[in-house]
Amino acid sequence: MAGPAHPRAMEPPKPGRTRTAPPQTPGSWPSHPRMRVYTLFGLTGILYLLVGFTSLRLVWALGEGPQRFHEVLASFGHPIYVAFHALTLAAVVFVGVRFLSLFPKAQPANIGPLKPPPRPIIHAMLYVVWITLTVVFAAILAGAIF
Repeated sequence: MAGPAHPRAMEPPKPGRTRTAPPQTPGSWPSHPRMRVYTLFGLTGILYLLVGFTSLRLVWALGEGPQRFHEVLASFGHPIYVAFHALTLAAVVFVGVRFLSLFPKAQPANIGPLKPPPRPIIHAMLYVVWITLTVVFAAILAGAIF
């Protein structure tokens, strides 16, 4: 059975030639445009959390009966809810566009013996699929299909 290792067992035999500087944030950190995009991306999670709570409210109302369910559905016509859902739609589109712009960069150089198509073609294919699925799901939810 093995015993505990010596506390300095993984240290290099001699210190390195260069020192590492302590981590520091850049002076322009809060106002840098890239940091604003990262912050906006992170803040979309709050909107998704609120949408989840709204969905739970709707499901809870469904369990209380048809009258309560229709009351909650009617409350979604309030201008605050309409503005909230418009903001959430903008957040979803923002995250989707950001994901689709990063997706082609993550593709391997070769797919078997073939090379992937150029980035603009990958972008176009992704957007066509995204828009098609959005239209199909909207039609299903609107009752036009099924």
